[in-house]
Amino acid sequence: MPAPHSALPALLAKIDALIEADKFREVAETFAAFVKEHPTTSYLAAEPIPFKLNVRFSKKHGSSATTTFTLRHTTWASDVSVALKQSPEAFAALVAKYEADLADIAKTVKKVA
Repeated sequence: MPAPHSALPALLAKIDALIEADKFREVAETFAAFVKEHPTTSYLAAEPIPFKLNVRFSKKHGSSATTTFTLRHTTWASDVSVALKQSPEAFAALVAKYEADLADIAKTVKKVA
C-alpha cells in the first residue's frame, strides 16, 4: 500500500489564495486548524508564509518599497512566524501594521522600471 500524500501542498495553495485576497486572519486560522490536526507539520507549514507575504507585498506595494521595508525591519520574517503561532488576531494585526508601513514607504521610494 503506498504512503498517503502530504496534506501540505493543499494547505499552501489555500494559504496562497487567502494571502492574495488579503485575508490574513483567515491565513492564521487555517494554519492553526491544520497544525492542530497535523501537529508534526508546524515548521513545514509555517516556514513558507513569510516568503508568500513578501511576494504579496511586492505585488501590492512594489519591489523597491518591499526591499526597503525588509532592510529596515530585519526581523520581520521571524516576527511573522511568532505572530502566526500566537493567534489569528496577532498575525492579522502585525500584517496590517506592515501593510501600513509599506504603504508609507511606497510613497517615498524611487520606482524601478
